[in-house]
This record gives sequence, structure tokens and C-alpha cells, in this order.
Amino acid sequence: MLRQVMQKVSKVFNRGLMRKDSSKKAEDLDVDNDFDPENDELPLSTRENILGRRDSRFIMADSFELRREFPGLDIKPRLIFDHPSIEQLSEAIVNLPKADVEPAVSEGTSTRLGGSTGESSAYVSRFTQLTEYVASDAVTTVSYETTGMDDVFIRSSDGMECVLIPAACARIGDDGKFEGGDNEGPSHEVNLESFLMDIEPVSVGAYARFLSMVHPSQEQLLDWCILPEEDERCCHIPIMRAESGDGWQVKSGVPVSWPMILVSWYGANAYALWAHGEDWSQYKSAVSSFLPTEAQWEYGARGANPARFPWGNTDASEELLNVCWDASVYEGVSHVATPLTELPLVSVNVQMGVSPFGLRGMAGNVWQWCRDTYHENFYLSSDASAPNAWNSEAGDAKSERGGSWVGGPQLARSSYRRGRIPEAKGRCLGFRCCAPSTRLA
Repeated sequence: MLRQVMQKVSKVFNRGLMRKDSSKKAEDLDVDNDFDPENDELPLSTRENILGRRDSRFIMADSFELRREFPGLDIKPRLIFDHPSIEQLSEAIVNLPKADVEPAVSEGTSTRLGGSTGESSAYVSRFTQLTEYVASDAVTTVSYETTGMDDVFIRSSDGMECVLIPAACARIGDDGKFEGGDNEGPSHEVNLESFLMDIEPVSVGAYARFLSMVHPSQEQLLDWCILPEEDERCCHIPIMRAESGDGWQVKSGVPVSWPMILVSWYGANAYALWAHGEDWSQYKSAVSSFLPTEAQWEYGARGANPARFPWGNTDASEELLNVCWDASVYEGVSHVATPLTELPLVSVNVQMGVSPFGLRGMAGNVWQWCRDTYHENFYLSSDASAPNAWNSEAGDAKSERGGSWVGGPQLARSSYRRGRIPEAKGRCLGFRCCAPSTRLA
């Protein structure tokens, strides 16, 4: 077994090195022969220090590739740093306990409009978000529980796993290298303090629980997540008043682990404030917000150095993210004609759009609201390069990132940015939370 593991580990690291500099294309190699651990023609030998050949950004990408090679094992970058050779790392992987992940049929694959039905190669991680409303529940002091992993914590208010993203001088934006538009440049550096980011978007189940706990007024509901009766999209609102008359619930047939959709910036900000024990009634202000800034979001998506997608510069594929692959599917077709339960969404805990930090859904599935006021020329200002930069100016629109099931993969590039009015609610629009690391104290 160890030899088989070593062969796969050798494949991950040597393929990465050979892609950078080799007369032999890594994609053409035969894994059963060319990546043999005993092959002394490989750039990296079994006992050589990996850290001497791969910097931290590549190590994060390598950990993602290792998780793909060893489904069911929760392989973090820390494991590579602690066991920095193919031989040592392989022995550590052999001794890893089976994680709470299992192969699953991706909801998006079986329900994608115009897509094929079948088992997906994606895997589903454990779903920790709290979705059951208990009348005695109350959010007062919010704490973070350890998970046994140095960089992952669970927020007490809603059960969300949060990843500690290290401080860095991150390169933000794109000067055209990755087909970026004018609003993505100029590329610039931003010094970011460490922060906590939700490992996945907030789910419909968690949002229904939130509504049940805070009892918003009808005016607030219309601000957040409810549409006027005449809006034809009402049929796609994924939550409803509980049948008992007390609180809210997810509609029948909708997975509680789907991302919350049709939620405005106001509704996202209200949840984020509540989840961190702050006054959620101040949801129209970004002054004390727990949504990620554009800079935090982009760094969390691709790491400190520029890359086209969370997994690097390789092309997008159906195994990596949930987007619209065939725009002709929607020609002459109204989304309203599609039943709610058949919208081409995937659950938030599906391993798609995974970033170097292990964040899920950082490309595709649903757009995600950011804290910033959106301005297409913000990157031209000196404020864009300030420490912990974000656009705090007043404006008509809020930023959104990540792409979705409606658009193509080019919209899911990590530097792609656009904005909508904060009142906007979309069937492809969700959110995740973010908080300073000082919250761990």
C-alpha cells in the first residue's frame, strides 16, 4: 500500500515541477511507469526536501491535488510542511484517519439544465451548519471551537467551519494576463492581516434558522430575502414560513445544504452581523460588516499570487466548478419554467471551486456579496493599495465575486469583479462571512 501511495504523491509533486520546466509534458506521462518513486530521472526524489522546490503558494495547490488523489482524506498544507519529502508524506498519508467525506452524486450534475444525469466525481465534505431551530437558542457571545486542525474552527452561533487565512502581501487584480477587463486593473499589492473566512457559502437551512431566531419585520424581510407577490421569481424562494406558524423552514425537496439564494446585500449583511453577535438591525451599513472585502475574497480564492482560478491557471472543467457550460441551453427558456428543486445548484459542502486554503465554492455555483462599494475604477485609487483595503465610499452598488451557474467559466475567474445594487436578489447570488482573526482571542 505504501508504494502505491508514494507513486501518487510522486505524481502530484513531480507533475507540478515538470509543468514548470521539462522537455517532457507531465500530462503525457504514464503514472504506472514515469512516476515510479524509484525513477531517478524525476526532478524530485523520494527523500528530497519538497520545500526547497515548491514555495508556499504551490504547496497549497499541491494539497488540493493530493485531496483529489486521495478522496476521503482531509489533507491540509500543514501535512506537507510537517512531512516535507515524498517518503515522509506518503507514510503520514497512510496513517491518516478517514475524514468525514464520501463520494456523492452532485445535485448540480443530476439537475443541471441541459446537462447529463450521472454520478459526479466531486466529493462532499461534512456539513456542520446548524439548520434546526430550537426556541431556546440565542446568540449572545460568539465563540470559536477547535476542530483538531490548526487553521479550522467552528463558529458557535451557526456551526459554520471557518478557516484562518494567514496575513500576506497579496497581489490583487489582473493586468490582462488572465483576460481581465479594465475594472480588474491595475494589479496591485495589498497588505492583509490574518482573518477568518467561512469555508463555504451560508446555506438555506442556516438562513431559515437565522430568520426563526431574529423574527424580522415584514419590511426587513422584503429588504432581505422576500419578493413582492407580483415578482415571477417567488416560486424560487427556497424558504417559507414554518407550517407550525412559528419561524421559517426550507421548502420541501430543497436540500438544506444548498446555498442561500435570492438574498440581498442587506440580507447577507444582517446574517453576518447576527452570526458574529453584533446588532443585525444595522444591516444597511458597511461600517461594521462581516462580509469579506474584495481583497480578502480574492486572496482567499487564489492565494497571495495571481492565478486565473482557485486551482491555478489550468482550464476550468465540470469536475472543478459549477457554471453554465452551454449558453444555448437558456435560449428562449425562462428560468421560471424550471421547478425550484431542479435549479442547477450544488450543495455548499461539495468539493468544487476549492481554493488553496480549502475554501469551497470560491468559483461558480453562486455569486457572493462583498463588503465593498463597487466602483469600476477603484483600483486606480491609492485607497485600493492601503493596508486591509476596501472601498468604503458611498455608492449605488455593492461588489460581488465568484461567478455562478448562470454564467460561463470566464466569470468565475478569481479577479473578475462586478457590482449590483444592495437591494438586488438573484437566483445565482449568495454570500459567506468573514471576520478578523482577533475574534479567536
